[in-house]
Amino acid sequence: MTELINTFKEEYEGALDEQQKQRYKNAAILFSKALFALSDFLIEQKLHKLPKNHRERFRLLEKYFPETYKIVDGIFSHYTDTYSQPVLKETCTHIKDGIKTITGTENIPEEIRKIIG
Repeated sequence: MTELINTFKEEYEGALDEQQKQRYKNAAILFSKALFALSDFLIEQKLHKLPKNHRERFRLLEKYFPETYKIVDGIFSHYTDTYSQPVLKETCTHIKDGIKTITGTENIPEEIRKIIG
């Protein structure tokens, strides 16, 4: 579980750095990966297992974390859009806001809450 927290911190902080440099595609990718690490943390914390892929992650979120699932599902298309489309500053803000919403509604460790502010 600690590794997921470390992964979240590294990706979230990297995303903030990329966003500050106006590299929005990189920031969106890293914010998305931070979101997936956060989702995996919640799953591991409650179910004591890690999803093997996005499909399993979404299935588990939908069943056990329906509010978080709605947020992650709504953001996933932004992540896949980064493969072939330009990314706007607003996209990064949307993903970051999704992460903040999840941390306000789920049982998230204080060290993650501090990073998000």
